Amino acid sequence: MMRSDNLKEAAASGAAASASLPPLIRARGIAKSFSGNAVLQSVDLDLHAGEVVGLLGENGAGKSTLMHILSGGLQPDAGTVEMDGAPVRFGSVADGIEAGVSFVHQELSVVGALSVAENLHLGRMSRSRTGLVDFKLMEEASRALLERVGAGHIEPRREAATLRAGEQQLVEIAKAAARKPRLLILDEPTSSLTPHEVGGFFSYVREARASGVAIIFITHRLEEAMALCDRVVVLRNGAIVSERRPAETSRQQLITDMTGKPAIYEHRPRTASDTMALSLKGVSGDRLLSGIDLDVRMGEIFGLFGLVGAGRTELLDLIHGVHRPTAGTISLFGERLSLSDPSEAVRAGIALVPEGRKTAGILPQHSVRDNAAISSLRRFSRGIFSDRGGDPRRMASYRQSLGIRMATDTQEISTLSGGNQQKVIFARALMAEPRLLLLDEPTHGVDVGAKADLYDIVTREAEKGLTVVIASSEVPEILALCDRVAVLSKGRLAGILDRVAMTEDTILTMAFKEH
Repeated sequence: MMRSDNLKEAAASGAAASASLPPLIRARGIAKSFSGNAVLQSVDLDLHAGEVVGLLGENGAGKSTLMHILSGGLQPDAGTVEMDGAPVRFGSVADGIEAGVSFVHQELSVVGALSVAENLHLGRMSRSRTGLVDFKLMEEASRALLERVGAGHIEPRREAATLRAGEQQLVEIAKAAARKPRLLILDEPTSSLTPHEVGGFFSYVREARASGVAIIFITHRLEEAMALCDRVVVLRNGAIVSERRPAETSRQQLITDMTGKPAIYEHRPRTASDTMALSLKGVSGDRLLSGIDLDVRMGEIFGLFGLVGAGRTELLDLIHGVHRPTAGTISLFGERLSLSDPSEAVRAGIALVPEGRKTAGILPQHSVRDNAAISSLRRFSRGIFSDRGGDPRRMASYRQSLGIRMATDTQEISTLSGGNQQKVIFARALMAEPRLLLLDEPTHGVDVGAKADLYDIVTREAEKGLTVVIASSEVPEILALCDRVAVLSKGRLAGILDRVAMTEDTILTMAFKEH
């Protein structure tokens, strides 16, 4: 996360110049349907050279479909696309790349077994006069590319599989930059980046815009769209519903544009119980955490904030029994815990909604009901549920109370939107009837509408007396949900703030205190 006053520097230089030029890309009447379901409905969009356009919308609004059409991955059912005033129809992604369109997807596609340099030069390996691959030249070019996108710390010889998700994202961006695109499409490019990496990436965006590249910036982070983009376009239900200049609109207005209703979530004051639910005394462990002291009361929503590497996830893992503390004690409602694995945590009344639903949360080939029932089933063996799906009436109850949108609870969970998948994981946690709910980046990658729904679910459960600990890297999320927040820095507790002291500046200042 970056401070908004630093972000705003990115939007100042290119806004005026691009508007007076004819569009690089002109799309008119773009329509696309799948199985009779209209995904795009007569979309008109102009993109100018030297301009950053933010594309916002809830999951399912049609953003990805439109980008696949502009980049050659899909063909429209109706409508036309012009480039430099001439009609174009890309028959494939390769055609789009050849014409100067590069699409950096949210889903990473680096080849883990290859080096960073080899990934950056796939399909265009540098060769010597003898015809052999010139690895030295390739590595030199890779260093320059990585430096350009703010990833100069990544060694080109390093195996790609050893990179963090954010570093792999920067490699994907560098790969796109190497093609010298005229139109660069970026889908959630900052979702896994550290604040330092975000700063370097934004410098690259400013440079690319100044050199005349048209950039589409897809994001759920409204503060970044407001600060970085020259225009912000909102898609809802397959149609463009607004096009605004950031200086002339507000975050609240964009949320209303995306959802069709005011979706502003404000903290709901609560009075937590005097009963102590969770107590950590001098807790150290997981090779990072040192001397953590925390007390969380019953019915409280307690936040854990910190930069990447601060120890948020590691602390939740200790509480959930993934690792054992090397020092200190953890107590739940006055009883000292000594957990050897997460199954013991579940039996003790602790449930976890993990970070990264696709890698740690869902079983994609199983039904919604199976995924929701995992934590409350007695036996799970060889990938086959011994009591398949649990009680359908119970699932129906959670479907209604959590607002899960699906045709039937027997459909594969992979067919649901990201927000609805996350609600199923919430249902799984709540089905275990926990006394303590741990949330690790619970709204990562979901749209603003689903995010507001999830906030409401958490608040309702806390009002019923459930104790919630939420680890988040998003300050607005902490401010919207939490009664208090503990700020971590390099594995240590930098401080604890109550509602009166909680502001974006105080939280970030504390997080950066030892960095």
